[in-house]
Amino acid sequence: MKRAELIYLAYLALILIFCASLFIPPALSFSDEETGRKLYSLFSPLCHQKLSRSLCIFHDELGYYIDDCTLQNGTFVPNDQNLISAERNSSIGYKFPVCSRDIGIYFAMLLGAVAYPLIRRIDDENIPPPIYLIIALIPIALDGGVQFLSDLGALPLVYESTNITRLITGGISGFVASLYVIPILVNLFSEARMG
Repeated sequence: MKRAELIYLAYLALILIFCASLFIPPALSFSDEETGRKLYSLFSPLCHQKLSRSLCIFHDELGYYIDDCTLQNGTFVPNDQNLISAERNSSIGYKFPVCSRDIGIYFAMLLGAVAYPLIRRIDDENIPPPIYLIIALIPIALDGGVQFLSDLGALPLVYESTNITRLITGGISGFVASLYVIPILVNLFSEARMG
């Protein structure tokens, strides 16, 4: 197996393991909330973990499902990052340890990595022009930037994004990011560089 293929598979495996690990805190919290809380704290450096901007895994008599932790009605909810659970229709749900925007980024990075061999040769060391990455970052920058400025009260309008918008804008940037990360890693660890 070529070095480029090993690098690609290592990246794919790491992203897959990381995405799978996002299910552990909410899944564990259903049976052991105290240990679940400790796992949430491990992810806190990566995300604000606001409940109102997160997706939850809920459990009811029909089984498990993923939905918004709170109603997405355009209202800013302050200081809810320490909450890990939500209740809906008498069902308890536990949030993912990162917000919906980050879920979009990470799972789209995984999807981008899976799709990469269909789009480019794995051993292609050419990095795409930066303009494509910049274009892919515009939606997330606008959505997150306007929301951030609105939270600060710096805008004459109140804008609170929805989880679906966060997922889509995060997904666009995450998918395209993998198309850059893989050739960068292939370049970084190429046989010519490693000697």
